Amino acid sequence: MRDSPGSVHFVLSKEGGDLSLVEQANVWLFLRLAKTNRSRAKVTISLFQQQRGGGGGGRLPSGRQSSPRDVPLSEKTVDTRRSGWHTFPVSAAVQALLQSSDSSTLSLRASCPLCADAGATLVLVSGGSSQRDQSHRPFLMAVVRPEDSGEARRRRKRGLECDGKVRVCCKRQFYVNFKDIGWNDWIIAPPGYHANYCEGECPSHVASITGSTLSFHSTVISHYRMRGYSPFQSLRSCCVPTRLRAMSMLYYNEEQKIIKKDIQNMIVEECGCS
Repeated sequence: MRDSPGSVHFVLSKEGGDLSLVEQANVWLFLRLAKTNRSRAKVTISLFQQQRGGGGGGRLPSGRQSSPRDVPLSEKTVDTRRSGWHTFPVSAAVQALLQSSDSSTLSLRASCPLCADAGATLVLVSGGSSQRDQSHRPFLMAVVRPEDSGEARRRRKRGLECDGKVRVCCKRQFYVNFKDIGWNDWIIAPPGYHANYCEGECPSHVASITGSTLSFHSTVISHYRMRGYSPFQSLRSCCVPTRLRAMSMLYYNEEQKIIKKDIQNMIVEECGCS
């Protein structure tokens, strides 16, 4: 993210190609209240997208840069009793940028005309700001999934999917709602995710095939088990994840600070026999 007074700019990565369908995208802004403030006033925070006019990459025929125009994105009225974070939905704007070939920067301007009178300040930081302000700088949180194209479907089918007819080890789709397990009080976003899990049988002819197992080591041990060698003859092969991937999460840590982190091994991609 790059910053300038009164505005913030988020550079979106378009690497991966198939990550093009935005399920949810929000900008988080921190409203800081002066310690001496005891106001119970309400202020309105407005978020605008700054777009260049004139088309053609935003340049006039003479080569001069055209003036940006503000497109309203979101607005929220909040009280000024305490400092805190506030979210603004920007899903449509992020979706449009991912599909655009002209730009990958989301340029936003935040406005709060009554904030000064209420002793409140929107933290929109620049490079010279304090470390405290840096920890409260605006950020963008987006949940993006692959486009459901033929190529994407072929990639997903590399692992065996459970469909009600398959009895051997396979991956079953499963959505985890953090509210169900009481984690919604510390996880901010996303509200849940497709964690998936593995189930099914691991007969000897499957467990001994390289590529359908957790590792080459699992394949070797399965061959010993098939031949009745001690001490493996009584062990059974289990259906377990063979490929997992990370997921980005936004959550409160022990000090009630907001943390954004990529958590490893959150999503089961493929299953095999151990």
